[in-house]
Amino acid sequence: MSEQLMKQVDLVHITGKKRYSKQVEWFKRMFSVDVVRRDDGSIVMTWATYESLSARRVGIMPTSSHGPAPVELCFD
Repeated sequence: MSEQLMKQVDLVHITGKKRYSKQVEWFKRMFSVDVVRRDDGSIVMTWATYESLSARRVGIMPTSSHGPAPVELCFD
């Protein structure tokens, strides 16, 4: 995964939206996240973050970053 920041052209390509506010709405609708924004309203996101969100959405990654669910052991 790349820690490089996404460029505006990348965000337009992914979301299909040119306006910052519409891109923010798209991320909220698609991933249920509030994205970080600069003072001018543009989105700040790394490729790694986007890839993680996409993986979570299709079920490749767990929805929680707290690790796997605890397993109850039974010693009967």
